[in-house]
Amino acid sequence: MGAKRHSNYVDILMELAKHGLYDETKISTTAIAARIGLSQQSASRIMREMEKQGLVSRKVFADGQVVRIEEHGIELLNRRYLELGSIFSRKKHYINGILVSGVGEGKYYVGLKGYKKQFKEKLNFIPYAGTLNLKVDPKIGRVVNNLPEYIVIDGFSTKKRSFGGLRCAKAKIEHRGKQIVAAVIKPFRTVHGEDIIEVIAPDCLREKLRIKDGDKVRLVV
Repeated sequence: MGAKRHSNYVDILMELAKHGLYDETKISTTAIAARIGLSQQSASRIMREMEKQGLVSRKVFADGQVVRIEEHGIELLNRRYLELGSIFSRKKHYINGILVSGVGEGKYYVGLKGYKKQFKEKLNFIPYAGTLNLKVDPKIGRVVNNLPEYIVIDGFSTKKRSFGGLRCAKAKIEHRGKQIVAAVIKPFRTVHGEDIIEVIAPDCLREKLRIKDGDKVRLVV
């Protein structure tokens, strides 16, 4: 199911639910189309698809239709409810770390095409070839490394070798009044312990923020 089609399904289910989540509702496809910004033809086609997939049941009459949300439709609405709940209830973590030098591997791995393409698709930016390493309290690092919002970057293989996957979470770096879009990354295989947080960004953060080893940097994730 495409993202746009999935969104249309949820929009229609929400409109029907306003009239009664477990009740039959008499409503025309014209009315549904007007309320969610679709053409009548599109709304009618999508409703037929939803009926085939068991999201709704319909009784069509000469003067309109009676629609009922079925169990699969209620499940889809409940998943969206839980997703929105996790977003609005999520607390931001403000983490103060000390900038330290890494072992130099980040520049090589972040610059690989197999990773860069996925970063662009999932984070909406291509990172500078290198990571910013922040030293933090291991307890704080453990919290960051176990965030539920992590996005998976899949591993891949070339003719010469295989590269493992990693997790990443959108973040921001704050320093001296400046705020830079960034992301925390956590490779599935890493030499770092929980006291080191690796950060990527579209720019070279050391140059952009004029920071050096030993400087304090704030991470918002």
